Amino acid sequence: MITDEVVAQLIRGGPETPTLHFRDDLLLKTDGDRAEFVKDVLALANSGQTAHLIIGIEEETWKLKGIVTHHTTEELNQVLEDRCDPPLRVEYAERDVLHYKLGIVEIQGDNPPYLVAVPDRLGGPLSATPQKQFFIERGTVFVRNVSKNEGARRPDLDQMYSKVDLQLSHRILERKVVNNLVEANIQFILRNTGHVSGAFARAVVQFNNIKHIVKRTGNWRDISYLREGSPAIQLDETIVHLDETIYCHGAVVAVSQGVAQIECSVSLYAMNMVRKKVEYVIPLERLQSL
Repeated sequence: MITDEVVAQLIRGGPETPTLHFRDDLLLKTDGDRAEFVKDVLALANSGQTAHLIIGIEEETWKLKGIVTHHTTEELNQVLEDRCDPPLRVEYAERDVLHYKLGIVEIQGDNPPYLVAVPDRLGGPLSATPQKQFFIERGTVFVRNVSKNEGARRPDLDQMYSKVDLQLSHRILERKVVNNLVEANIQFILRNTGHVSGAFARAVVQFNNIKHIVKRTGNWRDISYLREGSPAIQLDETIVHLDETIYCHGAVVAVSQGVAQIECSVSLYAMNMVRKKVEYVIPLERLQSL
């Protein structure tokens, strides 16, 4: 889940985007409410990137107002269960950002296209106005056209099916206390989820809140000198096959005790892929793999 600072940056950044949608509130009482939420999530997921639905912001003016209705991750995923093909789960958190309580839904759209998967249709009134009805039909693919959710066109589907993409995840192999600092041994996992084949794939990880890099493992090299002294590593690998997964080692880094997560800026690109830059978080509360 993104940090409060990144949420604030998204809000200050202005208008909505294909990976960012604002809502003043999130009601899930009626079929129509739930249908609209499913539509929002599927449209954001079909961006093929990490996307966010931020609740507590007026949709027309983008003014902060704070959430009215409270939810949990489990509640939102119950709404999505059996209604997305392929299955899709989200993360949800309520945060105090810029002096307002906001709800943040984080969506990992790493396997588009996502389709509506309800048995027949899910729908109902969005308001007390009988004329205003909202339904989602089975098999519909929703996408975001700049800041609007709409049904996909053929060019949208062509782009999804031909998407060239790399995904980075991680495992924490070991964590220990050394000289009053926590040393975390991080193994990164580079996945070819698109059509990156026979080309050099490059990953750059800049650590934003660590003390220093203790050592590098595997083929990673230290490029901190290129990042104005900020601790950073870079990996060059050759990907030969589609859907190949490379367990590419990483680095041992030192952080202050009490730090809950390592915050990174990650760039991924290849010869036949547009550079992708994302903010990336490595939780340290417990050993886990994402």
